[in-house]
Amino acid sequence: MTTIFLLFTITVFGQTDGITEIKKLYNETQDNKSTYKTLTADDFENSSEGGELKAFKDSQEVRLIEARYYGHMGKTVAEFYYLNGQIYFIFLKEFRYNMPPTESGYDQDKTTIEESRYYFWDNRMIRWISPDGEYVDTKSPEFLKTSKENYDWADELLETVK
Repeated sequence: MTTIFLLFTITVFGQTDGITEIKKLYNETQDNKSTYKTLTADDFENSSEGGELKAFKDSQEVRLIEARYYGHMGKTVAEFYYLNGQIYFIFLKEFRYNMPPTESGYDQDKTTIEESRYYFWDNRMIRWISPDGEYVDTKSPEFLKTSKENYDWADELLETVK
């Protein structure tokens, strides 16, 4: 019983320590964002209505990629944070329109926004906060599937802007 408790404590402490470090890195990137070199690129591969990428690079590497994807009924805005070529955080906002903006009944005030946060440490996702603010179980099939998809997406975008 003691062994199980110790393993659980070490795992939770490791994740908490990783989250603390991720928050520090995030704040550092935000604080220095205005000093980074900016690169832009179109990304038509990941959206029906087009997309754009904006990469922020310090003197050595890409630290942040902002991706915007447009669709008929909404848009997605995602921020990908990197250190040493590895993803450590993704902030995803999904905007859903009440109807296409080209139609007369479109009402911007009826747009809904869902936010998700994905935390990565040591090349694996350690936390996912869903749009309802809940932590998704790290052992659930959904967590594992989403972890792989987001990790692959982050790698693909980094290769696109290098």
